[in-house]
Amino acid sequence: MANGDLVFYGTAAVGLPIIRELSRGFRLRLVVSQPDGRGGRNRQLRVPPIKQFALENRLPLLQPPQLNEPELELALRRIDPDIAVVVAYGQFIPREIRDLPRQRTVNVHFSLLPAYRGAAPVQRAIQNGENRSGITIFELSGRMDAGPIWAREEVAIRADDTTASYQQRLGERAAPFLSQTLERIFAGTIRATPQDESQATQAPPLKKEEGLVSWLLPARRLHDHLRAFTPWPGLFFRLGGQQVKILSALAAQGSHSGHPGDVLDLSASAMQVACGLGTVLEITSIQPEGRKAMSPWQYSLGNRFPGRLE
Repeated sequence: MANGDLVFYGTAAVGLPIIRELSRGFRLRLVVSQPDGRGGRNRQLRVPPIKQFALENRLPLLQPPQLNEPELELALRRIDPDIAVVVAYGQFIPREIRDLPRQRTVNVHFSLLPAYRGAAPVQRAIQNGENRSGITIFELSGRMDAGPIWAREEVAIRADDTTASYQQRLGERAAPFLSQTLERIFAGTIRATPQDESQATQAPPLKKEEGLVSWLLPARRLHDHLRAFTPWPGLFFRLGGQQVKILSALAAQGSHSGHPGDVLDLSASAMQVACGLGTVLEITSIQPEGRKAMSPWQYSLGNRFPGRLE
């Protein structure tokens, strides 16, 4: 039996498991998604995944260019929802909108707040070599990711997790976790608690240039960067003025006394590159600019690797 009237704000595909779960247990009175955009080489029109879900399931939908549009406020006042849920929507929710639902507006954030506040919590956690993060459900406030916490759940980061794989696991787990938390909110069995500001850390958005390898870093850190920057912006180095993306690599057991960036060995199985603190990165798959994925050995059959990579 549905036990609450909800408004859902979302745009990206990571929110699909959550909206699917909510549509089964609650009354989704309105879905708010960002407007369609254009992208790719031909600037084709791209429909947000959350919008597509709403259309397929015949859910009421709005796509306001800005959230201060009068149409949205009128719709919310007419619906008079119990609570609003925000998952990867992509815009700041103004106070006059987030305060309209009876139980305010909650957000699903992929970190254990107050750690990793910001746009890239999963990427920054993996980049920093964390072995744990999780899901936080909190009430939106005037500062980014700083509102009172309703519930948190820890989820381990596996050694081979990339941003893509870990986000998928979080999205799948967040769906039932959010439903359970909403039921407890409606039942009055939990209270929101303020965040400890002394423990707050930031997770700023990624920039394309962060994907450029610095061979001065230890191999373990570079492996973490590769995992964090998959699928975007990737980890890459320059070769003859072109970009070569590293698709798979690991921190090797060996050591070296050379210079970071030196190509230590190239075989049919891998290319070993000197990194900081005497560590070695073993690269097994690359993708040169404009070409398909291949091993470093395959690339070397028609191209020459320098003795030291940039």
